[in-house]
Amino acid sequence: MRKKILLYTILLTLFVFQPALAQDTNELILRLSRDWGYSSGTGKIQGLFTLRATGPENLERVVFYIDDQIIGESTETPFRLQLSTDNYPLGVHTIQARGYTQDRREISSNQYRQEFVSAEVGWQSGAKIALPIIGIVFGIILLTFLFPVLLGRGKRQSLAPGTPRIYGVLGGAVCPKCNRPFAIHIYGFNMLVGKYDRCPYCGKWSLVRHASIETLRAAEAAELAEARGTVEFSTETQEEELRKQLDDSRYRDL
Repeated sequence: MRKKILLYTILLTLFVFQPALAQDTNELILRLSRDWGYSSGTGKIQGLFTLRATGPENLERVVFYIDDQIIGESTETPFRLQLSTDNYPLGVHTIQARGYTQDRREISSNQYRQEFVSAEVGWQSGAKIALPIIGIVFGIILLTFLFPVLLGRGKRQSLAPGTPRIYGVLGGAVCPKCNRPFAIHIYGFNMLVGKYDRCPYCGKWSLVRHASIETLRAAEAAELAEARGTVEFSTETQEEELRKQLDDSRYRDL
């Protein structure tokens, strides 16, 4: 019983879908694609486009039409033809194709109703779409620059000279203003010759280059040595000043 039901189901499926499959193989399908130019998505086009036709296996020739006038034909697969809207009058046009099979049948394709517009209209329409996108992109770039500037304005990081740093995945650079090494920030601007970044110690913006870890460690040691030299110089100066005061006090006692 189950085998009979399964057999009836298969036969019914073939009976229902066979006409549809036969119809699909006998159809000529026309597609319009843009190579270069403008397409509004609502039927207005301008520029260079390609017509492509697909049909039954025995299709041997396709003739392309605009407003019932032949604009070209293709005799081998893939059946296609390029058209430039600038070669035709402005306005609404009907684009279609007719195919011819080896058994002398003629089949018609679907139709496209398109309005050919001038290049000025295409550029103006494209600009209306592109300009807001460009504005958003530049706005994001500007905010990326201003946000860290406003947050870090007047703020300087305090770190003892010679302290080892962790420079992260972006690496580090040496500030050309204060000669202290720092981790490169993600909000810095990528330039052709380096990155425009802000030093967290002196608070100044400058163009810096990615430095090797050896260079960064050397800069840490240099700032430590400089700090120690300043402390030693300051101590010697204080001792000299004390000696001078002692000598002066002797003369006052006399």
